[in-house]
Amino acid sequence: MMNVADMKTGQKATIMALDMNNQDTVRKLMALGIVVGSDVELMQRFPSYVIKVGYTQIAIDKDIASSIFVN
Repeated sequence: MMNVADMKTGQKATIMALDMNNQDTVRKLMALGIVVGSDVELMQRFPSYVIKVGYTQIAIDKDIASSIFVN
């Protein structure tokens, strides 16, 4: 299992788990549709990580990208 920060641009994966250490971050991610079982695509890595979940594109920092585990 890897995290979003380890993905290559254009790579697609399925969210397997979220790092539960920071509950505020988990709640925000879930409110944006980033939930276990969703498909995610990494659109860009720099200057921030941009992921696509469904029809939504979201910009996140490396700490958050590292807390989304995919397969």
